[in-house]
Order: sequence, then C-alpha cells, then structure tokens
Amino acid sequence: MNSDNNPVTHADDRLLEQAGRCTDALKALQPKQQHQKAQLFALLYPTIVELLNKQVSQKAILEVLETQGLKLHPARFKELMAAQAATTHTSSTDKAL
Repeated sequence: MNSDNNPVTHADDRLLEQAGRCTDALKALQPKQQHQKAQLFALLYPTIVELLNKQVSQKAILEVLETQGLKLHPARFKELMAAQAATTHTSSTDKAL
C-alpha cells in the first residue's frame, strides 16, 4: 500500500508542519523590554556595587547606563538594586547550606 495516498498520513504531516510553524513563531518571541532591562541590570550588578562602594554617585552610574542604552529612573534603579541584593543574598545562603 502506498502511504502517499493515506489521508491519515497527510493529516499527520499537516499537523507536524503546523506544530513546526508554531514552534518557530514562539521561539521568535522576545522578553518584554522591562525584563530585558532587568536581565542586563543583573549582569551589571556586581560592577555597580563595586562602584557604589568606591563612592561613585548613583547619578553618575545612571548617566553612564543611559548613554549605553539602559535608561533607568532612580526609583527603578533602587528597585532593581534591592531585588538583585535579595537574589544575591538568597543564592549565597543556598550555597552555604
């Protein structure tokens, strides 16, 4: 029997093609800009903490971040700092256990 004429095989092929198109479309999605900013901030956090410990002003840090494409309001900067500090503290506590 020739499987090319089997309607079930054609339906399965169409379903697999549709699943492939859906998968490709889903993989093309990008995180929201706010989430991308948070991810970038998380990568920069150690450097920011180092600069703050060296008495570099928050304003100066925000100005440089803005020139590099990461514009943050001071309140958002503080939120991200607190969230990252909590994450860092939690992960270091988990490692100690």
